[in-house]
Amino acid sequence: MSTFTPEVEARVLTLRTLLHRWGYAYYVLDDPEVSDAVYDQHYQELKDLEAQHPELLAPDSPTQRVGDRPAAGFVSVTHRVPLYSLENAFGYADLEKWGERLVKEIGPDIEFVCELKIDGSATALSYKDGALEQGATRGDGNVGEEITQNLRTVRSIPLKLQSQYPVLLEVRGETFMPKDEFLRLNHQRQAAGEKLFANPRNACAGTLRQLDSKMVAARRLHFFAYAAHFATSQTQAELLNELEDYGFHVNPHRQLCADLEQVRLFCDHWEKARHTLAYDTDGVVVKVNSFAHQREVGFTSKFPRWAIAFKYPAEEKTTIVEAISIQVGRTGALTPVAELQPVLIAGSTVSRATLHNQDRIRDLDVRVGDSVVVRKAGEIIPEIVQVIADLRPVQTVAYQFPECCPECGTAVVRLPKEAVTRCPNVQCPALIRGRIAHWCAALEIDGIGDKLIAQLVATQGVKSVADLYALDIEQLGALERMGKRSATKIVEQLERSKTQSWSRVLYGLGIRHIGSSISTVLARAFPGANLLGEATLEKIAALYGFGTELAQSVVDWFANPSNRELLAQLEARGVQLAGAAEAAHSDILAGKTFVITGTLPTLSREACTELIERNGGKVTSSVTGRTSYLVAGEKAGSKLSRAETLKVKVLSEAQLYMLVGAR
Repeated sequence: MSTFTPEVEARVLTLRTLLHRWGYAYYVLDDPEVSDAVYDQHYQELKDLEAQHPELLAPDSPTQRVGDRPAAGFVSVTHRVPLYSLENAFGYADLEKWGERLVKEIGPDIEFVCELKIDGSATALSYKDGALEQGATRGDGNVGEEITQNLRTVRSIPLKLQSQYPVLLEVRGETFMPKDEFLRLNHQRQAAGEKLFANPRNACAGTLRQLDSKMVAARRLHFFAYAAHFATSQTQAELLNELEDYGFHVNPHRQLCADLEQVRLFCDHWEKARHTLAYDTDGVVVKVNSFAHQREVGFTSKFPRWAIAFKYPAEEKTTIVEAISIQVGRTGALTPVAELQPVLIAGSTVSRATLHNQDRIRDLDVRVGDSVVVRKAGEIIPEIVQVIADLRPVQTVAYQFPECCPECGTAVVRLPKEAVTRCPNVQCPALIRGRIAHWCAALEIDGIGDKLIAQLVATQGVKSVADLYALDIEQLGALERMGKRSATKIVEQLERSKTQSWSRVLYGLGIRHIGSSISTVLARAFPGANLLGEATLEKIAALYGFGTELAQSVVDWFANPSNRELLAQLEARGVQLAGAAEAAHSDILAGKTFVITGTLPTLSREACTELIERNGGKVTSSVTGRTSYLVAGEKAGSKLSRAETLKVKVLSEAQLYMLVGAR
């Protein structure tokens, strides 16, 4: 009979929680938190542990889920326009706060469009000259998997557009499996003795990643379009009608609302009525109707400010708070975490729940010993939503948030405009460990886990990510639970990481608000640390999906002398701080003359010039009869008019990329 230690059980639970989260980010949000290599490593470890200790195997384990890994054989494609995820509203209070922010920025006269949030797989379609050219998954928002042949089998996706259409059209929508098809498929699988799909969403995701398009066709998927780029409409309501004119299926259950009260009534109606639909929906997407207003409010680092997903209540359970601990992150943020009496919620055991920050603890008045209601925010992250005060033990006392960092003892601080309490000590061991862990994950450096990082910081004088590259085999091999073989592999991993892409290095630097998707956009626009470090606030803020807040974060980071010193140390140790594109040249544009005007979605004027010149083209400042192409962005002025008069071909940024074969 197999036996296991508490450490083994804890490791299995940790792996299961991580893989559920990573799988959800990959398959549902299409926003991977880790690379395939990191996922596979932890997935295999869990599989091995479950094989060694069968009594630890549970039905909710990621190793038992159908379609939990992407099928091999698909190639990656870069979306011409990034796909952003949506901020969630879990009640009308969240919706009203969102609306209040919009009123402050736009004014009171705002129209909204409500659309049912379909529970399927986000899909990107590209049309050229009216014909379906490419279909892809959302991926990380910038890069997805190319599944064109599979999507061609979905009969509600037009292969040829109707009516008048633009030369290029980027359509976004949701591919989903209707409920009756899901039941038919599972009945078929049960009769064949195969594992059943958990729900229509998982069945759809697994179907789209089949390598045999005939199997995809047999499963009768459906598609609703809800967004497009390069269309002619000026509002979301008009765009949905325009999409129908092109031949797309658009969900008929949508409504133009004059105010948030009408939005609330729409959400109230569909909370119950959704159960009568032929497909699953878990909420309502609310968008500002006017595209001009959308451009005015812009984006955060993760979400468009002009849209929000109103989510219907998730499954909730009651449990008891056994302790409250504090986690110190790589940015110094002190995050309180409730240690819970384990409880099963939505198919998995929950034993910890975030309390977010000091204000949240105060507002809930949560105490050790309290009975609390726990739910999974976004159906994945456990959080406490209510304290049942009537069940509170008499001996409980109000929780006192620490005044000093539990890691280094430094007095914590809280800025006036922030809800987060932070440790200001940049040399705090927790911050150092967090920065190193983030760097290793971003650059796919396997073998350096939390325990090894703790040893390196505590005993080997590692104070920054640059110090990792000074480690040698002898030094590593002398550490606890290490040997020469393991040490050699780690040194090899570190050496390999020096040639990782500039976008991964940029993400690994841990600049506040700059996630992996944003790093990709930044690296594309400024293909090198020197170029990005010299970029102005205005140039960075002008990138698609950016704004002043994100740009200021980048500018502030590069203005910090210690960060400049870190870059110098990394460069001295051989880490690549420039994109490979800087060294790549072709003559595909040889003999062609270009003029650039307006604001491009992701490229700065300098980066666009560099792209053209790197491929053999020439950039001039004036449009003449000898100009081959005008590359035009938003707010293109007289140069665009002159190009049209002289019949000079006008390119968008996406068309320029297509011309050089960069996407």
